[in-house]
Amino acid sequence: MPTVEVYGLTKRFGSVTALEDVTFEVDGDIVGLIGPNGAGKTTLIKILTTQLKPTSGTARVLGFDVLKEPMEIKRRIALLPQEVRAHFYTLTPREYIYHYLRMRGLPRSKAKGKASEWVEKLNLYYADRPIVELSSGMVRKALLAMVLAYDAELYFLDEPTVGLDPSARFELWDVLREKSENATIFLTSHYVDEISRVCDEVMLLRRRVLLKGKPEEIARLYLPHFRKKVVLFESFELEGFTSKRAGRYTFVYPASETELRELEGLLLDKGVPFRVEELTIEDLFLMGWEHD
Repeated sequence: MPTVEVYGLTKRFGSVTALEDVTFEVDGDIVGLIGPNGAGKTTLIKILTTQLKPTSGTARVLGFDVLKEPMEIKRRIALLPQEVRAHFYTLTPREYIYHYLRMRGLPRSKAKGKASEWVEKLNLYYADRPIVELSSGMVRKALLAMVLAYDAELYFLDEPTVGLDPSARFELWDVLREKSENATIFLTSHYVDEISRVCDEVMLLRRRVLLKGKPEEIARLYLPHFRKKVVLFESFELEGFTSKRAGRYTFVYPASETELRELEGLLLDKGVPFRVEELTIEDLFLMGWEHD
């Protein structure tokens, strides 16, 4: 049985269509949802976590209908919304984790043990300081520990790494890999490189699911006319090639092996440093897929 089943899901807010005829299935592992701002990512998560009713279509989570059996779903999932704030500023991260687990039904001794376990697992060295004294990144990490401390069957994490420094993000991905051995993780992220590296499956969303597949397959499916890219490490004017500028790099997309060899010869003749790479999900954004 798929972990998540969505068929013909549509959500409208007045005259604005946030989701249109979304259909997909998810079965285990870590699934990444990417798309531009306004693509419907948060709306989809709100529907799947029973916070929002769809206009039409059906969705089942862990075998339960989001409209008919919301309590069954809520008992089995854990959610970290994109916009979430700690409201009890005098509590410490350790206390937050403990009280969340108690609210989810764990007995005192187990909740206390789990809180200590996750303080250590996510390296919350500030676990006994009041929330009011912490930075937004520290609070975000504490809230992640709170949600992950509960043994859910399915986790929904909306932009979980927002506000985290690079080392904290790497720590989190390792933890999520471990969690995915016994649960499904459904997440969104603006860090496309991390989605590519960590997720077993990726979905491209822009009101509807455009593509779904393994990270290494997505770019080839969406950019079928290109096989590789050439990365130039300095500015160089090119004519007759598809190229995109990003910072100090220029990314060139040859349309064939012949064009690739022609480009390599030209760059070698001119002494321009370059590297040939495989396409990745980041190339979709460089090529402007979200505006197509």
